[in-house]
Formats: sequence, structure tokens, C-alpha cells
Amino acid sequence: MAFQTASSSAIPRLPVALSTDSAVAGGSFGGPRLSKDSSRWSRFVWKTDALGSLQVPAAGSDLIRRATREEGEDVLHVILLSLSMDSGWNDSLQVAEEYVKAAVARIFNAEEPLCLVIPKGNRFIAASLLDPLPEAPNHLVSGPSVLMEYRNRGIGSRLLHASLSELRERGLASVSGVTRDKTVTSRYVYPKFGSVAAPLDVSSLLEGARESKA
Repeated sequence: MAFQTASSSAIPRLPVALSTDSAVAGGSFGGPRLSKDSSRWSRFVWKTDALGSLQVPAAGSDLIRRATREEGEDVLHVILLSLSMDSGWNDSLQVAEEYVKAAVARIFNAEEPLCLVIPKGNRFIAASLLDPLPEAPNHLVSGPSVLMEYRNRGIGSRLLHASLSELRERGLASVSGVTRDKTVTSRYVYPKFGSVAAPLDVSSLLEGARESKA
């Protein structure tokens, strides 16, 4: 896949600072508020060696490229807008927003942030934040996040396939994506490309993250 660079400096900025001073900066969901809701989460897993035998989504006219280090706030903007437009996140929106803000800060403070975006004019209409570390509990950090007015056009599927392909090129044999049940992602996007889904006890994920930091 060829990636090109384009400017998205005109996108409105969010009133948040990209800071890693957060309990969820390690890349997994945090806080006791999630432990009571663990049965409503699922982990989807893809084996990347199977991608070549699956039907590739139609390319469409949308350019998918990597985001630059300077575009972290633009990425944060489109992911948070996408979350806020999905009723499946309503009762966990605050936790999800905290997680995304910390994850964007962590990934965009890296030398080469791994994030795929789709620009349209002077703004992004979709983004997919990725973590290529094999031991990461959630490689599809944000999942394919698409603005409401651009949904139902196959963009989420194309962005998911591009994300899985990018992680395969980074050497991952297996890719995980964690999401809430009944969200747009869990119902219509993540079931594609041969994924296997299982209920996830988020409290166990948190405990693993705490042990890795100890």
C-alpha cells in the first residue's frame, strides 16, 4: 500500500492536551468503573496469514495513509467524534475518551507513530490507531473510527483490512481488537476478515497491565 502526505491543519482542535500523565497511558483500559461491566466487552482475534486468501475490499477513491507526528490532535478529534456518535459507547464514553487521549499521546510521542488516516479535503474523516507490539493487549487501539456522515460506504471495512495488513507487515501473526458489545464496530466491522470473537473480562486485562508495569 502506498502512503502519501497531505495537510489537515484546518481541522478544529479539541480543548485537550496530549499528555502521557494518565493511568491508562500504557495502552489498556483503566479504572474500576469497567470491572462491573466486563461481560459487555469482547476481544476479536485475526490470524494475519489468512488475510491473503480473503476477499480484499474494493479500493474506493479514499486515500489511506499514515499520520505524521504533527497530526496527533487531528487523529484525536476524529476518533472522539466517532465514539460520541455511537450509542453503544454511551455508558462508557468517559472511560473510552480517557483511554483514547492517553493512547494518542503515547503513540504520537513515538518517533514514528503507527496510525492510518483517511483525509477528505482539509480534515480527516476516519482514523485507525495501532499498537505493533506483539504483547500489546489491544493492537487495534481505536479500531477503524469513521465520522457518522461517511459511514455505510465500506470505509470502516477498508480501514480495518489496511490496519490488519499493516500489522502483518510489522511481523504480527495474530492481531487483537477489544471493543464494547453492541457498538457499530463489534456488530458490523470486526466480524469481517476471519476474526474469532470471545467475551472479555476487562478486569483481567487490567490486572495483566498492572503486573506488566510492576
